[in-house]
Order: sequence, then C-alpha cells, then structure tokens
Amino acid sequence: MYLKKIAIIFSLCLLICNIALAKTLPNPDTSAVSACLIDADDNGVLYGKDEDKIMHPASTTKIMTAILALESGKLDEPLVITPEAVNTEPSSLGLRLGDKITLREALTGMMIVSGNDAAVAVAQTVAGSVPAFAKMMNDKAKELGAVNTHFLNPHGLTAQGHYSTAHDMAIIASYAMKKPEFREIVSKKAYNMKYMDGHTEYVTTTNRFLKSGFEGANGIKTGFTNAAGDCLVASATRGQKTLIAVFYNDDYRWDDAPTWLEFGFSFYDPSELQDKTVVSKQNVIKLNKITEQRIKHSRETNKNLAALDAAIVNKAKSLNNKTIDVVDTAQQTKAKDVDVDNNINNDEYKENNSSEENVEVVSDVTADMNTTEITTPEELNPSLEKYVY
Repeated sequence: MYLKKIAIIFSLCLLICNIALAKTLPNPDTSAVSACLIDADDNGVLYGKDEDKIMHPASTTKIMTAILALESGKLDEPLVITPEAVNTEPSSLGLRLGDKITLREALTGMMIVSGNDAAVAVAQTVAGSVPAFAKMMNDKAKELGAVNTHFLNPHGLTAQGHYSTAHDMAIIASYAMKKPEFREIVSKKAYNMKYMDGHTEYVTTTNRFLKSGFEGANGIKTGFTNAAGDCLVASATRGQKTLIAVFYNDDYRWDDAPTWLEFGFSFYDPSELQDKTVVSKQNVIKLNKITEQRIKHSRETNKNLAALDAAIVNKAKSLNNKTIDVVDTAQQTKAKDVDVDNNINNDEYKENNSSEENVEVVSDVTADMNTTEITTPEELNPSLEKYVY
C-alpha cells in the first residue's frame, strides 16, 4: 500500500512537471482563404480559418477517389483505360490506350503525381462511368459527415457544383489515413509504377511537404487550379498522434503546413508524441491529451471556431473525470504499436518537374465563386443550379 501511494505521488509530480514545461505556441496565421487543423483520432478541430467556407477543392478531390478505389475490391484487376481518360488534361500520369496496369498501381501513381487521366480511369474501372463514380463519392461524403461537400468528377478540375470545405476535406482525409494502404501510398516521395508487361515508370511526388524535413510528415495531397489556387492537405504523425491540416487557396502552403501542424502538436503532452506509452515497473501512466492551461488558452485566444469550444468542453470533462490512471502492474496494459510509414528513398524533388498538379487552362471556367456558407438543410441536397460561382 505504501509503495502504491509513492507511485501515485510520483505520477502526480510527473504530470505537474509536464504541465509546467508545456508551452502552447502562438496561434498561427495563414494566407489561405480557408484552413482547418484537426486531430485525426476524433476529428476534433484544433484551429481554423473560415474552415466551413465553400471552396474549390482541386486535386484534393483525389483523396475521396482513392478511398473508393481502395474499398472497391478491384485493386488487382486491370485498369480500364478509355479515350476519355487518356485525353483528360492537363495533369497526366501518361496513360495510353492499350496499357496494361492494375488499379492498385494506377491509384498509387495517381496520388503521387496527381494524374487526371488516372483519376478518370480509376472512376471508370470502379463504377463504370464518371457520373456513377461521382454518386459513390457523394454517398461516401455524406456517410462520413462531410455535409458541405459535393463532387462531380474524380480529379477536381473546376466545375460548377463541385465543391468542398477545408473542414469537410479534413474529415475525409482523417478517414482515409486510418487505412494502412492509403497511408503507405500518400507517404511515398517516389515510386516505380509497375505495368503488367513487366516494365516500370518512375514517378515523383508533387508534395514538397513530404520532403520538408518536418518531423512525422506522411501525406497527403496537393492541388491547384486557377479557380482554387494552391491547395494542400498535409498530415504528420508523432507517436500515436496524427494531425491533419487543410489549406485552400494558399500562396504559402509549404510554410503554413509545418507551422500549423507544429502548433497542433503543442497541444499534447510530450508522452503522447512518443512511440510507446510510458511504462514503469509498477504502473502505467496515461497522461491527458490537453492540459487545463491549453484548454483555457484555446478558449480565450481562438475566436474563429464554432466547433472548437464543443470539442474542448468534451476534453475538459475527460480531464476532470480522469486525470491519471494508475495501474498496479504494467502487464495489465500493452503499449500500442505505431505504424511506421514507408517513405522510399529517391532523388530530390525538382520544382520544374512538368505538370506538378492540375493547372486549369479552360478559358470558360469562372475563377471567382460564391463562398456563402450552407446554413439550411434545404441547401444541402437539392439542385446544384442554385450554386453560382
């Protein structure tokens, strides 16, 4: 009993020291028109800027395309390559009529180089047609709770009625990152894409964030059109914690991503960002996700998020109910293993590499859009004609 009391006192001291040493970083700024930072465990919003504003998602659309392909059960089937797919412009994986490649390999190439031709081929392979695939995309978005999202195509080229929000895309990306194969694909800096006839094609990522040196960087997807501007969905994992940041129409996405993600990680106790739970001979200490000081800081300084307060109230309740859980023996709890993403070694990324992303070149596409937020249920589902960009 005496030893148990000592263990509890030691645990309390450790927690107090961690709280004292913890430093919440200043709220980050961004040039993005819309941005959102979430905890991928529970989709709790940590920070944002007009994160529910309707935006052009550009090639971040392909996150949903990849989800449906991975869930199709057709990954090892030959890709259906049609003239429609081959002639999709402007960003291209270089598919040709008659190429023999599996859906799995084409999907990997699509996510790495943002190939629009591959996106159309993936959609036609999975659903038979682009419209049928778009319906699947919208059904999945609704299932995931991305209620301010509507897709018309699998690649993200600008179209009236094709839209999402930074918050919705973060939710979609969070779901995708729970799939080990998706995590592996989007963490690749380069890849030798294998064709069924034995030849390979080397592709390199459009995502400079992966090569930035940011600790834990492991995804996810870039995007660009004239209407959407520069877009990025970035993720990083430290220990057992994965955060996702979405930036829409952001000229400084490569600078903002590490700043926002570092800010997000500052919310958590350092023990959570390690590979294993802290274990001693006598107990296992489960430290809280957010300290009281950080909860207070977030409420006082972050006036921009409607969703943040509700998320923090839940975390506060958890904090009040269970500050430290001390278990008599370490054998009662197994430390969770952390998936290690396989980033393959490759040559350095070259910014002048051709066709980095979707470059919108169609002259009749309107660059400006109505960014009014959807506020009534009647506006969520009916005809798309009422959305005039």
